[in-house]
Amino acid sequence: MAAERTGSAHLQSLTVLGIRIGGAALQMALVAVVALRFPVEDVGLNGLLWSIALVARMAGSFGVDLSGMREQAPLWAANDGRRARLLARRDARTIAVLWGFVGIAVALVAGLGEFLGYPGRWLIAFWMVAAASAFGRLFMVQRIAKQQPVAGQFMESVALPFFGLVAALAASYTDPGLLIPGQVVSFVLMALIMWWLSPAPGRSLAQYRSQGIEIPRTPWKVALPLGLGATLTALCVRGPMFVLSSRSLAVAGTYDVAQRIQSAGAMGTSAVSTVFGPRIAVAVRERPKLRRLVIEAAVASAVMPALLLVFLLVVGEHSLVSLLGAEYSGTWGAAVVLVISTLINATTSATSNVLMLGGYERWFMRISGVQLLLVVGGAWLTGADTAPAMAFWVLGGELFRSLAMSIGFLLHDRSLKKSAEVEATDAARA
Repeated sequence: MAAERTGSAHLQSLTVLGIRIGGAALQMALVAVVALRFPVEDVGLNGLLWSIALVARMAGSFGVDLSGMREQAPLWAANDGRRARLLARRDARTIAVLWGFVGIAVALVAGLGEFLGYPGRWLIAFWMVAAASAFGRLFMVQRIAKQQPVAGQFMESVALPFFGLVAALAASYTDPGLLIPGQVVSFVLMALIMWWLSPAPGRSLAQYRSQGIEIPRTPWKVALPLGLGATLTALCVRGPMFVLSSRSLAVAGTYDVAQRIQSAGAMGTSAVSTVFGPRIAVAVRERPKLRRLVIEAAVASAVMPALLLVFLLVVGEHSLVSLLGAEYSGTWGAAVVLVISTLINATTSATSNVLMLGGYERWFMRISGVQLLLVVGGAWLTGADTAPAMAFWVLGGELFRSLAMSIGFLLHDRSLKKSAEVEATDAARA
C-alpha cells in the first residue's frame, strides 16, 4: 500500500475496477447471508444502516473532501507535498470538530430517549456509522487527490464488506442481535485504517504554527455548496430506502437487495470517477484535454452496468425468487430499472465532476435539489410502496440529472472555447 505509485489513468481504472469487482462479490455474499439467515425485517434494518452510512459518506464531510481535492490535487501534481499534507491535516481537524459537536448532541438526545423509554442507543450506533463513513470518505479522497486511489478503494470496496460479512456470519451462528453492532464495528475499523493510510497523520497543526507557517482557512464558500449538493445526491440514492423503511421494513428489505445488485453495475462508474476526478480537477480549464477525459470516462463507465443489465435479463425473475424466496418477488424488476438508471448515469458521470470542480458548485447543488424533489418527493406524494414503483422514480430523477449535467458541461465547454478565441485574438493583435 505504501509503495503505491501513480500510473496511467487506464491502468489505475482497471486496478480500481478489479478491486471493486472483488468488493461487489463480497457485497453480494453479505446480502445473501443477511437475506438467507435473518428475517426480512432485519434485512430492512441492515439496509437502513448502510443507507445512513452512504448518505454520511457523501454528505458527512460537508464538502470539505471535494474542496480539499480542488486545492490538494494541483499541489501534489506540482510535487508540493508539504503544503498538500498541511491542507489534509487542516481538513481532518475540521471534520473532527464538526462530528464531535454532532456526537455531543446525539448523546444528549439518546440519553433523553432512554430515560423516556425509547431505544436511544440506536442513535449512538447510527452516529458511529455516519462519523466513520464521513472520515473514511475524507481520507479516501485525500489519497485520490494524490492520484493514489488503490489503497483507499481496497479498504472501502473490499475490506469493509469483508468485515461486514464476517460480522454477519458470526451473528448468525451466535446471537442474531449482534448483526447491527457487528456492522457498526466494521465501519469504525475501516475508518481507523483509512486514517492511518491517509496523508493526515503526522505533525500537528500546532507544530506548523510554532514554525511560523500559516494555516489556510477552510474555503467554506466552495465547500458548503459542494457538501449540500453531495447531500442531496446521496439522499436521491438512499432517500427511497428511508421512505420505504417508514412504511415497511419488509418492503425496504426487498428494495435493499435490488440496490445491492445495482451497486455491482455502479462500481465501474465509481472506479472510473475515482481515477479521473483529480485529472479533471487539474484539466478543468484545458478544453481539448477535458473533452477527451469526459469521453473516455463515459465509455469506460458504461461497460459494467451494460453487462449487468444483460445478465439480469438473461437470468430472469424466476431464478432470483427461487433463490431468495417469494417475499423478494419485486426485487428483480426493481433491480432492472435501477441498473438502467445506473447506465444512464455512467455516460454522464464525468460531467458532474466538471461542475463540482470547475466552479459551478451552486448549479451542481440546484440540480441535485431538483432531482431529490423528483425522486423522494414524487415517491412520497404518490404513495409508492413497492420496490419497482420506487425504482421508476429513481429512473426519472436520473434522467433529469444526466440531462442537466450534460447541458452544464456543454455550457462550460462553450465558455472555454470563447476564452480561447479571445486569447488568440489578443495574441494576434499583440
